[in-house]
Amino acid sequence: MADSKRSSMAGKVATPKMAGTSTPAAQPLPDNNEALGKAIGARIKVTTAAPAPKTYDGTLFTVSPILNVIAINTRAALANPSTDVASQPGDYHIIPISQIQSFQVVSLASGGSGSESSVENAKPSVGLVDTKRLRRRLDERVAAVQEQEKNQGKGVTKEAQAIFDSFRRMHVFSPPRLTYLNMPVRWHNQEMIVHEAIIIAPPYRSEDCKGAKDKQEVLSRVRKVLE
Repeated sequence: MADSKRSSMAGKVATPKMAGTSTPAAQPLPDNNEALGKAIGARIKVTTAAPAPKTYDGTLFTVSPILNVIAINTRAALANPSTDVASQPGDYHIIPISQIQSFQVVSLASGGSGSESSVENAKPSVGLVDTKRLRRRLDERVAAVQEQEKNQGKGVTKEAQAIFDSFRRMHVFSPPRLTYLNMPVRWHNQEMIVHEAIIIAPPYRSEDCKGAKDKQEVLSRVRKVLE
């Protein structure tokens, strides 16, 4: 009698109902990104796991199997469904896939059943590349590196380089106009050449400066800097 009752109860175990017209129920995330990848462009509801569970309702913008995250736009869709999703303003949330407990497809992407969308087939829109701007930035970067290399002394001490840099940052008054000019300085081996007229030899003291007779005013100015 007991065995008969147990058999009767076992036969009454509920089985899931399959209804083709019902809204897909929330489902656990599979081990791969295939299910999410096929939902790109669809409106979904995502629930994150504990300890701080939260539900996001919006359009699945993209799935990154490399970063293992999804991007969902929770802003309401625009009235014009033909507008490119990438060009629409939105409230985007980046959610790690490892934190997703379940997700539910609320409505499929417009214009398709979702079978055409996948991580493999998703193609981001590519804008025009301003090659002239890229070339200009490259040239500016190369020039900056060359300038830095030129102003770096070879085989000199940190103190010597600091003196050289102080000359480069220094400005001198150029009468009669109220203008300020950079004090030009460059390396020649381990000697500093200031104003293309004054030579400063190691250890770069005021008495280590020398210049032509007609450059005594410049020589005096350089020595004052070193004193």
